[in-house]
Amino acid sequence: MKKKDLVEKVAQRSMVRQSETNRVIKALVRTIAECVKQGEKVTLSGLGTFRFKIRKAKPARNLQTGETVYLPEGKKVSFKPSLSFKRILTKD
Repeated sequence: MKKKDLVEKVAQRSMVRQSETNRVIKALVRTIAECVKQGEKVTLSGLGTFRFKIRKAKPARNLQTGETVYLPEGKKVSFKPSLSFKRILTKD
């Protein structure tokens, strides 16, 4: 599903114009990204939790040459789905 499709579905369910729905979704994504970048944990009830994590530096292996290389510390965003979100996905 692309953003356009998401906007259409949310607009239909909420009975709000697509242009307004698009602005709200853009603002939501931007706000979540800014908060996570600042190190805040963002929890959306019914969806899950977004969190900023630092991956530890570690040795790794180049599979082509077999040489050991060193991977520096890295940054990543993690998402942990809520229990109710997991139930929706596994419900049949």
